[in-house]
Amino acid sequence: MVSLFLAAVLATVVSDQPVTQQNYAQAYQSAHDEGKPLVVVVGAEWCPACVTLKEQTIAQMKAEGEFSEVSMAIVDQDAEPALAAQLKRGQSIPQIIVFSPQTSGGWKRTQMTGFQTRATIRTVLKRAKQRILGS
Repeated sequence: MVSLFLAAVLATVVSDQPVTQQNYAQAYQSAHDEGKPLVVVVGAEWCPACVTLKEQTIAQMKAEGEFSEVSMAIVDQDAEPALAAQLKRGQSIPQIIVFSPQTSGGWKRTQMTGFQTRATIRTVLKRAKQRILGS
């Protein structure tokens, strides 16, 4: 019962904040122009793990500013099958793909498949940011 209440409160808090959702092209351009990591989540509306990842884990992280230094896009594999096929490795979803710009040019790709915890996502984002700083 308490978790249901907390979920309702969180949904209210998150929905009250303006969320600027970028499509993949906008997120890529922003990451490229600003030299920051690009985070892409590939999933589907019929996938329970995808919905939970998007509506709870990522929504909480966004609300707390954990995606403030990255560009992000969510790609629905049913709405954009060609793009999803280009991005995904394997068929499993959800997939979180983090592209980090490299000082030598190009992008380093890090991929997580399946539902991920906030701690895991946070660790991957930290590494991506460190690569940019040359740490």
